[in-house]
Amino acid sequence: MPRTALALGAIVALAFGLTACVAEPEPEPEWTEETAYAEAEEVFRAYIAAAGFEATNDDPMKYVTGTMKQVTAEAVESRDSNPIDSRGAAEIVSFEAQSFDSVGESVALDALACFDASTLEIRDTDGEWVQPRNEVRYGVEASFMTVHGALLIENFTEATPGSCDE
Repeated sequence: MPRTALALGAIVALAFGLTACVAEPEPEPEWTEETAYAEAEEVFRAYIAAAGFEATNDDPMKYVTGTMKQVTAEAVESRDSNPIDSRGAAEIVSFEAQSFDSVGESVALDALACFDASTLEIRDTDGEWVQPRNEVRYGVEASFMTVHGALLIENFTEATPGSCDE
């Protein structure tokens, strides 16, 4: 009988030890306005790098939801089928909060990203290097929302001219 009690005690101790080692799932992030805007800026910068002229193997589709899925798919297809010879870059120079809403564990926010494209040039049909825009400093208004705990770009449009003037 003592052997049985010892064996049973060892099994219980082993089971307790194993369950103590099992990692608890990480809790969903609590979205504050500050953390949401920091994440939105990181997502926006990663999306621009993946979808734009930068050489990256990152998939821009993982940063978008809603209408941006189709827009991004069409833009990537166009970029891949009609490559543009470019040099320089459109640099994100600021990312500013516009609005923030939170309901439970979900957030929605809007931001204004300002770009400086003064060094960006593309080769035109005559083989000349030209700036692709008349305004080298411009803004993009971006909307973000959480989907299954991740903050994604829902939409963006060009901001009103002058929104990013110094």
